[in-house]
Amino acid sequence: MAAKEDIALTVERQAAARRLLADPLITTGSHPDEFPLVHAHSDWLIRCFHRVLGYHLTVADDHARLVKTGLVDAVVAPLPRTSGAPFTPRAYTYLALTLAALADSPARTTVAELAAGVREAAAEAGLRLDPERRMGERRAFTAGLVRLTEWGALTVPEGSLDAYAMDGTAEVAMNVDHTIAGRILAHPPNATADPTDFVALVQHDSTAPDDRAAELTLRRLLAENSVVYRAELGPEHRSRLAGHQWRAVAELGELLGCEAEIRAEGVALIMPASDAADARGPKHSVGFPSTGPVGHAALTLLGRLATLLDPPPFTHAIAIPPDMLATELAAAIDAPETKRWARTALSHNPDPADLSERILDLLTRSRLIDHQPEQEPTAGRRLLAAAARYRIPAPGTAEPTEPTE
Repeated sequence: MAAKEDIALTVERQAAARRLLADPLITTGSHPDEFPLVHAHSDWLIRCFHRVLGYHLTVADDHARLVKTGLVDAVVAPLPRTSGAPFTPRAYTYLALTLAALADSPARTTVAELAAGVREAAAEAGLRLDPERRMGERRAFTAGLVRLTEWGALTVPEGSLDAYAMDGTAEVAMNVDHTIAGRILAHPPNATADPTDFVALVQHDSTAPDDRAAELTLRRLLAENSVVYRAELGPEHRSRLAGHQWRAVAELGELLGCEAEIRAEGVALIMPASDAADARGPKHSVGFPSTGPVGHAALTLLGRLATLLDPPPFTHAIAIPPDMLATELAAAIDAPETKRWARTALSHNPDPADLSERILDLLTRSRLIDHQPEQEPTAGRRLLAAAARYRIPAPGTAEPTEPTE
């Protein structure tokens, strides 16, 4: 009985850790089933996140905030809007201005009062932005408000943000939780010369020369990236991965309850099947493989590309001919299974161009393909080594085993 209780305790702790890694800010409202686990195991989580990843965790009675440091360039992922589309630069700007306005906002306010505070904050920052000037501005402003409600910084007891986005005269009452709003910015802005300097300060420990910092960098790379490819690491980190990969994945396995796939090309953490679909990133982002029209079409596309290109063993990347990508992408979107998912998951037929962009974005974020930004959307793409595991095997054949490094 004691052994079973210990196993159950470990499973609960690891599930809580995976949730925090995926959603660094959770509240009693946003995660009513998972927050109690985080709160119950807070001491263990605080110690383990600090020891294994060097992350600082704060757990209060109604929220928990995991503050991550390092790897800004390698890990950054766009916030998703309700539709699944990524935040635009304007939406990010309105989100930042809204957080500034909330600092002086009363606990009970309205969307019109908050919009006025955003106008003042924009003017103070030298920006000519007005959330009520036209619908496009209002929608960008509302995208930030919706995200703030999901984080628990705002609640809407009266009215609808969707209605306000369509009609600027719609009245919406809001309650402000200043404590949670203050936790959203993990690294509040400070006096720096430009944004590049600010990012460098946040990422300061990722290139530190001492062994502790180098080990933390290795573990963060593994925890925060779908796949870590040896060919993409510098000589120092590649050498450290080769010498410390087993210890690193053991520590991460103890914290997250995950397994590791270690091959000559790189290392990937495999999350439990029950939550692999959202093991990384914000609540609305999607892991891989996943359900839904985007996930299903991405899996179909990847299997077809891996089968057609059939990259040789131990190949880091192979170019995808643009014509092949366009043809196979259209076929994946037009597949009966994808259309069935679209009918059940969406209230409308998704635009093929938009769906194509989301499919490629998912595979890129999952480190299964990559893309040179200066190229056209369907040009300059490469199939990466981890995609080979999704190749469709010929009948009666087995996948070859590959040595680890």
